[in-house]
Amino acid sequence: MTLCLIDTGIFLCLAFEDPGYQQCGKLLDKAFKGDITPLLSSIQLTELYTPFLRANDLAGLQEMKLEVIKLEPRIRNVDKEIAEKAAEYRSTIQTPHGKWLALADSIILATSTLEAAEILYTIDTNFANVEGIKVKAPEMELKEWIKQYGSKK
Repeated sequence: MTLCLIDTGIFLCLAFEDPGYQQCGKLLDKAFKGDITPLLSSIQLTELYTPFLRANDLAGLQEMKLEVIKLEPRIRNVDKEIAEKAAEYRSTIQTPHGKWLALADSIILATSTLEAAEILYTIDTNFANVEGIKVKAPEMELKEWIKQYGSKK
């Protein structure tokens, strides 16, 4: 089975029905059906839960937690190995806007590479310059996603 890291934005795009949410839903359906093995970094739980806590949407928070549990992802905690690899990425990878890759994105990328994920699924254009791992948007290439739905960053 194909191990794929599914970036946080895909979950939130679907939850908030942002443009392209149907494609995000199709990707997550593949994970629910067992067609792909989902991988998450433990830092993504913070990213997933924060918008609901900020909005005091406890029902939405509970629903997100249940969806993550049902997905049965492999979750990699941030450990020394992840931290060191993330530091390497933060100091060498720049976004298309010329900024250094953000801390959470660096940790997510380190998780995907150290766990040997075949694909990092994202809608975050900050991953556009990443090499060494296949980076895709749900149902299309990341560049195609940007053309169709624009950039969140």
